[in-house]
Amino acid sequence: MSDKHNEGASTEEKIWRLSKLHDLLPLHRVLLGHDGSMTLLLELIVCSEVELATIRQSVVPCPEGAAELLGADAGVAANERDIIIMKKSDRTPLLYARSYTPLSRLKPEFKEDLMKADIPIGRIMQKYRIEARREILDVGYQEREHRLESLFQCSSPFLWRIYNIITGGKVLITVKEYFPVSLPGTCYTNSLTVLRNRANTAPGT
Repeated sequence: MSDKHNEGASTEEKIWRLSKLHDLLPLHRVLLGHDGSMTLLLELIVCSEVELATIRQSVVPCPEGAAELLGADAGVAANERDIIIMKKSDRTPLLYARSYTPLSRLKPEFKEDLMKADIPIGRIMQKYRIEARREILDVGYQEREHRLESLFQCSSPFLWRIYNIITGGKVLITVKEYFPVSLPGTCYTNSLTVLRNRANTAPGT
């Protein structure tokens, strides 16, 4: 789902371009370009703890596209994981992600937590003191997607990003994340509410 117009552009340039095209707010740009823990960032945004729910998880032959990003052979055994991160207080969906991890690159204890527990990847890495960095590969804007609307329980549009988690010079995991432009707790949501209230109370309405 890469944008051909973005080929050769830096992550910052891609985000700036999206921002100009779709009038993104500063917080949207931060979400797209953040290279640290998304779990922590979401908790700061919504002023609440968040929790993870696994939608689907299985060992699959690694798809060609994911294998290319991982620097692995297509078809190798990989853990495919679909998750939703939700606001803990009311279970509002905040982020959806799909990740692929070659099983041969996982230590046994990491593999067990990744495959059996509803724990965000960042917290698993923190638990085992794994030093890693996130390399953002691409970002984009999704106008319409019925499955995402169903998952997030809100209407389009959505923002997405693809990144690799790298440790020891090797790609451990490749991830694609989606979140709604109207992410609960953002100033975008609050601004819409303010504007609607003003419109409803304007003279002559």
